[in-house]
Amino acid sequence: MGKEDLARRIRELGEELGEKTSELVNTNSKLIELRKELSRKVSQKTKALSFLYRIERDVSNKLKMEDVLKVIVEKVGSILNVKICSILLINDKTGKLSVECAKGLEQKILKETELEVGNKISGWVVKHNRPILVKNIEKETHFAKRSEEKYYNKSLMSVPLAIKDKVIGVINVNNKKSRRIFNQEDFRLLKQIAAQVAIVIENVRLYKSLSNLYMRTITTLAATIDARDHYTRRHSEMVAEYAVAIAEAMKLPPERVELIRQASHLHDIGKIGVHDFILLKPDKLTDEEWEEIKLHSVKGAEILAPLIVFLNGVIDMVKQHHERYDGKGYPSHYRDEEIDIGARIMAVADAFDAMLSERPYRKAYSKERAIKELRENSGTQFDPKVVETFLEMLNKGTGLIQNRYQ
Repeated sequence: MGKEDLARRIRELGEELGEKTSELVNTNSKLIELRKELSRKVSQKTKALSFLYRIERDVSNKLKMEDVLKVIVEKVGSILNVKICSILLINDKTGKLSVECAKGLEQKILKETELEVGNKISGWVVKHNRPILVKNIEKETHFAKRSEEKYYNKSLMSVPLAIKDKVIGVINVNNKKSRRIFNQEDFRLLKQIAAQVAIVIENVRLYKSLSNLYMRTITTLAATIDARDHYTRRHSEMVAEYAVAIAEAMKLPPERVELIRQASHLHDIGKIGVHDFILLKPDKLTDEEWEEIKLHSVKGAEILAPLIVFLNGVIDMVKQHHERYDGKGYPSHYRDEEIDIGARIMAVADAFDAMLSERPYRKAYSKERAIKELRENSGTQFDPKVVETFLEMLNKGTGLIQNRYQ
């Protein structure tokens, strides 16, 4: 092969090598981009899964809407690294949007914000069931005058909360802590989160609806107990009033006070299973009849057991309200702190109202005699702290006794 042929061949090989190198570089660049895209998607999925895990973990024991929304807002703010996050829901009665929970907004905005569907950014998103990513609010002619919030960089995201085609509200975020504008990755992540948030909110609403239905049903059943015996008319109602007043005076948490109120209304529901001839007997009960009466606290707990998801904490109080502080009560002979504080409070309220009630076998006690009985049985039948609190309330003239005779 001559020198010219050799040179030409070298040039050809060089060009071919250059082409292959260029292809390799392009391929490598594509692989790098694919890796970045895959990494981005994995990161996004990881964030979404992390959010779902945290939400499931942190709201699993919360049944109140305000508690659930607070967790959601905090988690969304954390995962998207934003200073402002708000959830607006449609009020079933007014049909308007109001801020139910928010992070980073002034209290004035929370209290005064009430939007017609279609108005401002949130109203527009709800009306059209369309999420929006705004990179610069001032350049978006459709939204420029719809927001009064303060922005670091005029960027925001607003996504509808929807179950299938039913929109129940909207979730808004703005003001990234990094001061950067929101991108498509942020937008996709918020849309994934919003889909799950809508389901969580709808489940909480469903729970509340079912809970209210069950409570109305059970309370109606409990009222039939008082109706069966005119001697104990309004008994459950008064026990609840006394018990709640004692619990509040002892500064128990509001959630605990509410459980005590519910348990007080339901404490005698087990008497549904007691024969009328025993319940209304004008004479002294036989030992066998007394044993049946004593079963009513257990029967009450059994009646309520299927509703434990709605009445968790209430059932134990109903079962224990005839336990004694000295351990000589029933059905489990618990004593002192073994007895739920709610049951100890109910025991005092129940006994006091029973003493003020006329019974087939005795006249109603006077207020003075009932108080004397409480004092004499403090530390044996009753928790002395509960008795002391109740008597202090009566001495202050709270009006509880007057209510008994209205």
